[in-house]
Amino acid sequence: MGARKLTRWQKASALVPMAVLVGAWGAALSNAQLATAAGDSSTSDIPAVPATAFEQPASVQPTPAGIDEKAGLAGTVSTLSTNGIPSSALYAYRRAETLLGKADQSCNLPWNLVAAIGRVESNHGRTNGNSLNADGVATPGIYGVALDGKNGRAKISDTDSGALDKDPVYDRAVGPMQFIPGTWKSVGVDSDNDGKKNPQDIDDAATSAGIYLCAGTDDLSSRSGAASAVKRYNHSDSYVDLVLSISAKYAQGDFTQSPNGYSTASVLTSSSNDQTLTSTQRDKAKKAEQKANEPKPKPKPGAGGTTGGGTGGGTTGGGTGGGTTGGGTSSGTTGGVTGLVGGLVGDLTGGGTTTGGGGTSGGSTSGGSATLTWAQAKAQCLAEGISLLNLTKLTSCITSLLS
Repeated sequence: MGARKLTRWQKASALVPMAVLVGAWGAALSNAQLATAAGDSSTSDIPAVPATAFEQPASVQPTPAGIDEKAGLAGTVSTLSTNGIPSSALYAYRRAETLLGKADQSCNLPWNLVAAIGRVESNHGRTNGNSLNADGVATPGIYGVALDGKNGRAKISDTDSGALDKDPVYDRAVGPMQFIPGTWKSVGVDSDNDGKKNPQDIDDAATSAGIYLCAGTDDLSSRSGAASAVKRYNHSDSYVDLVLSISAKYAQGDFTQSPNGYSTASVLTSSSNDQTLTSTQRDKAKKAEQKANEPKPKPKPGAGGTTGGGTGGGTTGGGTGGGTTGGGTSSGTTGGVTGLVGGLVGDLTGGGTTTGGGGTSGGSTSGGSATLTWAQAKAQCLAEGISLLNLTKLTSCITSLLS
């Protein structure tokens, strides 16, 4: 049986206990298309909204898991469209808007405000290696740090015997919207009609977040009303600023739909935008990144020639081009065979001098000094009738004379 809709005046004057008002009924819609979320819902789908705002926060995380603290507000907002919203999460956010619009028309809950909280709290169900499956369930499950009072965390002893957060000592925030177990007991609903109220299910969690935000008398279409509701969700001014900034971007269409089943990092930010670094360190990192991204200069032509030759060195020798297109000075432990070939090629291509580039040998086959110059050895081999076209034989002849 469905809950009747309450006007703001009726909610403000209601004396019905909150525990009764928070009850809700699930939706019989299948998660087929996003368009369905904006369609008509039966009376039994519509949740009841408490007349009094919740005082206990929904989330108490000092550093929400869905945000990389290195990125800060600017770095987070700049990655919204590339980060994407999983299909099942986008469906859940839009469905929450639809259901709360029917449950409490004067609340004016926008889907993008719920989505912004989902982004901040868990990157839409994808923190710590999680992903949303086709049913919208975070897998393997999202659990916050133990609320043990250490390192600035709130101290909340176990309230659910570990049933929701698997911790029998301290409470932990659970699911894509990071509800603490005590608050979930008051506001959690079965929005997708699967028979259970599951904070790991984005459908249940998003609608429950909508109920939490609409409880009370705020008009969430105004910035002041939205800020007040979000401040109750998490008692942090910086949290409010971040959520409202993301919500505004989503409202402007700065988002993309992404497939279910994929986990992703919170925010990928460069060192030049790392808010945990000093401004001097960020400037230095920015200069280093700019230098690394500068186009690399093109290699210069070979030394000593317009187009050619090559410079070589090492155990096998090398050649530096001489003349217009070739020639060479060889060096290396093998007597510079590469240089010899370079000089001969220079002769064949027509750019060398009458002596083939005037190359000189930098070593014998044993690495010692040669008794002939390269040009003298070449001339002697040519005089013996070896053709300049026979590079293999000519090289062998010159090498033997220089050995």
